[in-house]
Amino acid sequence: MTLQDYLKIFRHRWLVIAACTLAAAAVMWAVTPASTDTTLKVGSYTATATLLVGSSDANETSVSMARIPLYLTTGEVPKRAAKAVGYDGDPALLASGLTVTPDYQAQALTVSATASDGDQAAAVANAFANETVDFFGEEKRPGTGSVKLSVLQEATPIPNADTRGGFVVPPGRGPRTAIAALLGLLLGLALALILDRLDSRLRTREEIHAALRMPIIAEIPRLSRAQRGRRSIAVAEDPLTVYADGYRAARTALMHTQSRQVPDEYAPRRSAVETRGAGSATRLILVTSAHESEGKTTSVANLAASFAETGQRVLVLDADLRSPDTHNLFDVPQGAGISDYVSEPGDASLEALIRPTSVPGVRIITAGTRLAHPASMASRMGHLLAEARELADVVIIDTAPLLAASDVFDILPMVDTVLLVVRSGRLTETAGHRVSELLGRFQVPVGGVILVGTNTKRSDAYGYGYGYGHAEKKRTKDKKKKDRSPAASDGRLGTATPYEQDKQVEPRDVSPTGTSELTTMLAEAAPDEPQSRRARRTSSA
Repeated sequence: MTLQDYLKIFRHRWLVIAACTLAAAAVMWAVTPASTDTTLKVGSYTATATLLVGSSDANETSVSMARIPLYLTTGEVPKRAAKAVGYDGDPALLASGLTVTPDYQAQALTVSATASDGDQAAAVANAFANETVDFFGEEKRPGTGSVKLSVLQEATPIPNADTRGGFVVPPGRGPRTAIAALLGLLLGLALALILDRLDSRLRTREEIHAALRMPIIAEIPRLSRAQRGRRSIAVAEDPLTVYADGYRAARTALMHTQSRQVPDEYAPRRSAVETRGAGSATRLILVTSAHESEGKTTSVANLAASFAETGQRVLVLDADLRSPDTHNLFDVPQGAGISDYVSEPGDASLEALIRPTSVPGVRIITAGTRLAHPASMASRMGHLLAEARELADVVIIDTAPLLAASDVFDILPMVDTVLLVVRSGRLTETAGHRVSELLGRFQVPVGGVILVGTNTKRSDAYGYGYGYGHAEKKRTKDKKKKDRSPAASDGRLGTATPYEQDKQVEPRDVSPTGTSELTTMLAEAAPDEPQSRRARRTSSA
């Protein structure tokens, strides 16, 4: 994995990282007192007494020091020292904490005691030193000759330096909270990598393309929460948004890429060239998805509106008989439809079931009222689809998800093109391979994939900065100019027509031949140019 892959994972799992960081910081802030004792904490003290070793015999130049430490730590001396300091335990245990170091060159002994209490350590060291001096002063001891001891320096408690090393946690609440937040951040990063490893859902364009082995013909950015709740048809209601442009890109791909040879990596699927001759228009488009709630029905409605923009007659078939919902987007009540026609073909003609919608140029045949056995009805739609071809230029079929129901498999061999809708973060790699395998088995020409809910940056899609909200901003700016003009004070703005206020050109139908609307707009704007400029242009001609 590259650095960019790691950054992409962290950006996607930012909530986990932030939660770990904040949780660690909050816990440390809560458990650390506001004011802490910053004085140096001493763990132990060491007290050392120094003894000089001499001889009571003037003729004896040197004495034996070998047995003095033995007498000091065993026998009578520990008993006397324990009694002197009031120690009730075993004197040998008290003596085991001593450190006796002889210095043969200097003829001296050091007696060191260590304890958590400095006074106690000094008392023990001094007690052993004094009792040793008295012990050897009473009489000669075997193996020591005429040795004579004297106290050169009494023991004084000295704090021991902290020799543990390593990192010492600062005592303040602020520094400890910062350290805890850093540790929480590291934990969050590690947890994000683990979750990404365990999560097999596909989110990026590259991952979905690799799993499905199908081209991504359009990417629809993630809608805001307000737009998702409104469930509107963006192409018809907000034609300048980047969402509408995404569905127009899918429409363009379906209209103008049929004659292209499919690459070798798409060999399991039959291309549109093999089904129809080059230059033939796509007539019957089946829109499906791997799972439910991936944006299939919304894509059908927007795709139908985008085809209607080109002046073509569009017919929508709500063939998802298990969960019919397309009619709600077009503001059409449920009534007699596909299921009624398939159940009783002689009751009414198919054309009588067609209803107009809220989108000009788009008509719909609803799912109908007889939805008890949807699987059996799907296998009898052959005659319906053949007749539907003659009733519109483009027929778009909304069907059940591929992996959720078997209804769609009866319709697949009858259509011209299959369009797959995939929501980012919903499809797993296993499900993607399964969808690709099923479509390859049926040898159906696949137009491509519409990727819904992508995190598209502003620089990734044309129209976000120029189209999205541009008309609204322009209208607001023009209205402010009108409010500041002298005509506004005369009250004439209130009687002006919407065309005069917004200075907008009314929408016109675009012919299928591809006539540019820009030419028409420039022609209408030409009479408004200054008279002097037109005069100069006429004279130059």
